[in-house]
Amino acid sequence: MVEQAQIRPASKVGGLTYNQIARGLRAVGLNENSRVVVHASLSSFGHVHGGAQTVVGALAAVCGTVIAPAFTYQTLLVPKVGPVDNGMVYAEEIEDVEFWRPDLPVHPTIGTIPNAMLKHPAHKRSRHPALSFVGIGRDIDFLLASQTLDDPFAPLAWLADNGGDVLLLGVTHRTNTMIHVGEWRAGRKPFVRWSLTAEKILEFNWPGDSGGFDAITPHIQHITIRGQIGQASAQRIPAGELVAATVGLIRQDPTALLCHNDDCERCRDVRKRVQ
Repeated sequence: MVEQAQIRPASKVGGLTYNQIARGLRAVGLNENSRVVVHASLSSFGHVHGGAQTVVGALAAVCGTVIAPAFTYQTLLVPKVGPVDNGMVYAEEIEDVEFWRPDLPVHPTIGTIPNAMLKHPAHKRSRHPALSFVGIGRDIDFLLASQTLDDPFAPLAWLADNGGDVLLLGVTHRTNTMIHVGEWRAGRKPFVRWSLTAEKILEFNWPGDSGGFDAITPHIQHITIRGQIGQASAQRIPAGELVAATVGLIRQDPTALLCHNDDCERCRDVRKRVQ
């Protein structure tokens, strides 16, 4: 069993500081050689002195390479017709959507920390119209350039194959995009979605729902390094081992990690496909 790293709690007066966050990241084993994809909730830390920029600054200082989802769901276009069993309900009328642009803010459901990363002077962002990533560090140009419309999670796949880590800060595996890499490697067919750009409508592969991803927790306890940073739980999981565990679960049970929400079109259609 991996022992939990012990971190001092946030100051009751000024809130959690940059130094405390940096120490907390190092306590779960991160260093200048670390390549991580981070999923984080700012509110989970309690009060942070300096807010999201403080968290981003600590991540950039401690880790060699850091990426985060900068997804822009507001560009998604729902057509009137499309492929069957595509995990969606097609629209009678096409609703208003936003054009993709490089400075488009991250969708509110993704959180404030990726938006703070977009303000970091050293940041880079990929140009996927709905599933872009933002990153800081020495491998960023290569990582982001690997992303395509057919393989939007190529940067995560590279992390999994090259000693990268998943870092969850105050969130659960329901936000863990690395698990999608395992889904696709296990043979789970992607869906199709469309986004609006200034030039044209783009079609690309789209993942399944992540509502059932917390079911992976007992299968990776032995590789998860846990800590506490302020009020936020911290989990560092080796990405390659996480992906391998996901592949194993799905090959054993094609419905593994699907949610049980009757209103979830994506999980419903995955079940239809495997049946």
